[in-house]
Amino acid sequence: MSTGVAESTEVLCEEAFRAHWTNVFRVSLAWTNDWGAAEDIAQEAFVRLWIHRHQLDWSSSVLPWLLRAARNLATDRFRKVRRLMSGTSLPSTLEEGARDRWINVRDSMARLSNLERGALVSTTVIGLTYAEAASLLGVTEGAARAAVSRARTKLEADR
Repeated sequence: MSTGVAESTEVLCEEAFRAHWTNVFRVSLAWTNDWGAAEDIAQEAFVRLWIHRHQLDWSSSVLPWLLRAARNLATDRFRKVRRLMSGTSLPSTLEEGARDRWINVRDSMARLSNLERGALVSTTVIGLTYAEAASLLGVTEGAARAAVSRARTKLEADR
């Protein structure tokens, strides 16, 4: 690879970081409900972007790629946390009301399928269109719309 191409992908990575950090962080926060973990996940998504920078198609937005990486990292984190916490309770440092609200949100989101949760977070938190969310999730636009509708119905029922 020539020096010019290497330098241009480095510049593109920097531009992607400036343009997409906030959205990648927000999605990570929505998935984890943990500020520190969300920062770690977002940072790792950009590290992976850097590692794969020569393999990406820079003619289109890398945001879907970054969001998919963040989603995969969050899923890996959930699996690890679930294994570590199986059979344990939440820290007692949370005040009772906050603890109850956290449990309710966590439990409600846990009842959603991966597709429902991903479609809801993509469209509601990030503000992607249904078509963009569908592309990110690897489904049709109709499937994304249906998943958001099902997710909203389930969350409303949990109120």
